[in-house]
Amino acid sequence: MKQRLILGLFYVASWLPRPLLQIMGHLAGWMIWRLGSDARRVTEINLSLCYPDLTQQERDSLCRDSLIATAMTACETPKVWLGDRGSLAQWVHSTHGLEIFQSLCRQSRGVLLMVPHIGNWELFNAYHAAQGQKLTALFRPPRQAAMAAIIHHLRVQFGNDMVPTTPRGIVQLFKRLEKGETVAVLPDQVPHSGLFAPFFGRPAFTDRLAHRLVQKSGAKVVLMGLLRRADGRFDLHLVPFDGLNNPDEVAAIADLNSAIEALIAKAPAQYQWEYKRFKRQPEGLSDPYLKR
Repeated sequence: MKQRLILGLFYVASWLPRPLLQIMGHLAGWMIWRLGSDARRVTEINLSLCYPDLTQQERDSLCRDSLIATAMTACETPKVWLGDRGSLAQWVHSTHGLEIFQSLCRQSRGVLLMVPHIGNWELFNAYHAAQGQKLTALFRPPRQAAMAAIIHHLRVQFGNDMVPTTPRGIVQLFKRLEKGETVAVLPDQVPHSGLFAPFFGRPAFTDRLAHRLVQKSGAKVVLMGLLRRADGRFDLHLVPFDGLNNPDEVAAIADLNSAIEALIAKAPAQYQWEYKRFKRQPEGLSDPYLKR
């Protein structure tokens, strides 16, 4: 019953036009910022860690804009999951690096698509499918079982595959890459196992998976960002990255984090600063998000 209700609400939201959803998201994000939510608190901490040279006024403005951008993405998501792939592809205003990406996809070595939490990354599922292509993505289910089933169901609407963050799921990623297919991984989540690498000059516990996938499969790597424009449409950025070819795991992962930083620099307010990226710290350093 709960799943049906949630799914019904998603379908209703998916019928609304994109501009209206974005207005709703803008208002919701402003309210989250204005009411002093925990999301605002975490965002402020992240911005103080990553942009220490900004003035307080500049960080306040960036915090507000980040919360608004995240809320807009959330409001767009039902339509992204349930809309027509052809219509959704029209949300993309311009592309950068698309020809190179498509050329790599035609090769037989596989493509590892790195998808940081910036802009509306979910939109790429529909856009990629509209080009007649598919991908396999790693899926970490949310804690709520009802939402996990719904999200999995909606994300495969366009023919893409989702595999769980289990040993069996990881094996599937290797196999897909070895077949020359495209695999998508989110590289900026705090993993269960990993190593510390600099991210905006701070130690961030970072997943080893991307490096291992490349070292074993020889896949080509591309970073992806769908960045929202002032007119509400999106610019697609596809950036080839060869740093994971380095057999030195520590150096390779540090280079990956640097490449993510460069992508974030294109639109800092559209990165999901509400995520507790630095919650796991090296021994001797405390969790910066703990309330004192």
